[in-house]
Amino acid sequence: MPARLQTLGHLRLLDEGGEEIAFPEKALLILCYLQTRGVPDMPRADAANLFWDDANSAASFASLRQTISRVQKRQRELDRTYLTFTDTTIARGPEPIESDVDKVRDGASLDVLADLLTDDFLKHVKPGNRVLSSWIALQRAGHAALLRRALLDSQAPGTGMRAARATAALRLLEGNPDDDEVRAVLTGRAAATTSLMALHPPARVLLPEEMDIASAQQTPPRVVLLPPVTTLTQRNAALFSEALIEDVTIGLCALRSISIIAPHTAAQISLQADRATTYERHKISYILETRLRDEGASHTLFAQLIFFGSDEVIWAERFPLSAEGLARSRQMIAHQIAGAIATQIEMNEFVRNDYELEAGSYRSFLVGQGLLKKLDLRDIRRARKSFRDSLQSRVDFAPAMSGLSRSYFLEWLVTARGDADLLKKAEQQAEETIRTDERLASGHRELGVAKLYSRQFDESAEHLERAETLSPNHANVVASYADTLVQGSRPDLGLRKIQRAIDLNPLPPDDYFWIAAGASYSIGQYEQALDYIARMKDRLPTDRLAAASWGMLGDTKKARQFIRRTYDVHPNFDLDSWMAIVPFKEEWQRQHYYEGLKKAGF
Repeated sequence: MPARLQTLGHLRLLDEGGEEIAFPEKALLILCYLQTRGVPDMPRADAANLFWDDANSAASFASLRQTISRVQKRQRELDRTYLTFTDTTIARGPEPIESDVDKVRDGASLDVLADLLTDDFLKHVKPGNRVLSSWIALQRAGHAALLRRALLDSQAPGTGMRAARATAALRLLEGNPDDDEVRAVLTGRAAATTSLMALHPPARVLLPEEMDIASAQQTPPRVVLLPPVTTLTQRNAALFSEALIEDVTIGLCALRSISIIAPHTAAQISLQADRATTYERHKISYILETRLRDEGASHTLFAQLIFFGSDEVIWAERFPLSAEGLARSRQMIAHQIAGAIATQIEMNEFVRNDYELEAGSYRSFLVGQGLLKKLDLRDIRRARKSFRDSLQSRVDFAPAMSGLSRSYFLEWLVTARGDADLLKKAEQQAEETIRTDERLASGHRELGVAKLYSRQFDESAEHLERAETLSPNHANVVASYADTLVQGSRPDLGLRKIQRAIDLNPLPPDDYFWIAAGASYSIGQYEQALDYIARMKDRLPTDRLAAASWGMLGDTKKARQFIRRTYDVHPNFDLDSWMAIVPFKEEWQRQHYYEGLKKAGF
């Protein structure tokens, strides 16, 4: 079985067993050129000018000679000869090589082409000169022309061909969104598209390599629709929901007011650990996240649209996936999601403009936001510097002011010294944020948090209610409001509120569960409090609450485990001093907590 040269997507040489053969990239490019053109050899001079800097021939020939030396050494190690060299030419060697590009030819069936051309020819190769860049572009254009002709000529019935037509049409629209003939093939299978096209001309679908080019101010907002998060037990429903998101993507292709990230790229993004960095690098403004949830014998699809600039959920909805009338349900849900996305993004655009008016300021803000997610004093102070840098570029950038307020509060929280000056700075900075932009939910949120820990419970609730009104689906805002309600001696309302925040953010940070546990304890649901604590990754901060819960349940043995851990971390812990600073509005709640701690054995 011959070796195989892969040219679509990553350029690499694979052995008979499918394992990658380490080989110099320039040599692979030469192999690719010979294989693609169907010629046995090429002049050394042509190789030097094509694959190296054509403006400096002496340097190009020197680089070519170095590559030849490396190839010859590597081929001796492999005991294989893929390329041969003379003083004047480079030729294909005696070893047989197959290539994926050999199958991309006139007359190939649509399903073959649609399967092969999911990635661009030499997608990850960075051409060193204009000649090579032009040649690669010519090959890609040829592939697109073949795919287009096969798509328009294809009349074969059957589900398989319908899927191939959809795949091919989406792929072609990535490169040319104004191709009405291709769009007609695609929209024939998506009800959402027809109605949306009456509202807007077609959207721009972006390829990965195009996403870094234009600035945010010069392009419509970029949207990525991530495939649903599912489990192994949801296989059938997962296939349906994935197809549903494909339909939504098709529907959104009708809008020119937004740019849709290609589905293949969206799938790759969903697999990355650090998605935030990817969103920033590719200037993605909106993310549609979806999750499949088990509801007894049926399933629901939870969808939420997030504005990346503020990490805010601007729309969320749950859709039942009924067993009957799946096709009808799929079209209806696709239409609803596509319409909601279009509407919410257009409504939010004045907010996006505030974030992206000054690119340098926005970038510093994003750096600060990322650092605040790590509750480490050094990172908190680095974040504060980033927010100040942001305000140096744009003095009226309210989100950076809100970030500054957050940094002061988090330093107060982490240092645990009761530094009133830090809390006052957090409050003042939040007030400045609101004066600058009273529509910004995070400003009201930060002021509400600062007021809570200054024990101004009613004022805290007022500002957090205002924040929730401005951004009703922002999970962090809802969670902060829940915390204020719990500490403000309304734990029943606080529990309902934090449960909604968890519903909006199903994989939340630990403080959500901490708030829920505190609310549960305050209404006498001690086992539920322990269940919430068990869901935390770092349970150490809740040791006192866990001890109190076990104390109220009468299990002093388990309670003492948490007492010991408390003294291990805080050897000078004093119960009465601690209770004096716990921020409860009403005395009954403080006494209830005190009773549990005493029963635990403190």
